[in-house]
Amino acid sequence: MPVAFITGCSNGGIGVAFAGGIKQVYAETDGIDVLISNAGYSHIGPLLDTPFEEGMKVVQTNFFGFVRLVKNIVPLMGKRGKGTVVAIGSILGELATPFQGFYNASKAALHSYAETLRMECQPIGVKVVLIAPGSIRSNISVKSAYTVPQDSFYKALEKQIKHVMFASFLPRFQSQTKEYGVMDTRQFADTVVGKVASATPPQYLTLGGFTTWWWILKWLRRMTAEAIIWSMAQREPKPGTYGPM
Repeated sequence: MPVAFITGCSNGGIGVAFAGGIKQVYAETDGIDVLISNAGYSHIGPLLDTPFEEGMKVVQTNFFGFVRLVKNIVPLMGKRGKGTVVAIGSILGELATPFQGFYNASKAALHSYAETLRMECQPIGVKVVLIAPGSIRSNISVKSAYTVPQDSFYKALEKQIKHVMFASFLPRFQSQTKEYGVMDTRQFADTVVGKVASATPPQYLTLGGFTTWWWILKWLRRMTAEAIIWSMAQREPKPGTYGPM
């Protein structure tokens, strides 16, 4: 029976003893067939207002957490000559938006790393799939609730900055999420599992809310795309689309 090792499943995020979990899996089975790195951490706020330690936490979780998993698991897959690694990135790793810069940067790094890993794993029989979700119903923004400092250059944009949290949409605002085309978590998981479990899994897959718009923006001239994104970020959110964080 195929064995999958998945991170980022619990309410608290990555397990602190994932290395011990890996050893246990290999002790009780023939090995891990599929590695899915799903752990994620977000911080909402302007780059100039983000403490260095907070930025490092985002990068450590979203990028170096994946690197650690790869270093622990992929060599064991390589010895067996088979296995599939699934990296959960983000459309924000392809085209950035304001007010979540460290998240954007961590996902961009993950995308580049995963694409390099895919090429380097070809000789050892290990496949690498990069998933770039758009808006998926999740609790990640609950962890990244944010208040703009009183002395911030961006205090006048506080409503717009808080509205960015809808990129992963809080559960209590599900009535508003339909407007944005956010994908249900179960639908996302079923689609990914179906693709990954196929005989020829895709190298790259993007799905979820906003993905169509992101692909259009991606192929525009970069200056044009950035101007559109910044214009959208400055818009006043509709009344009632967010509440106390």
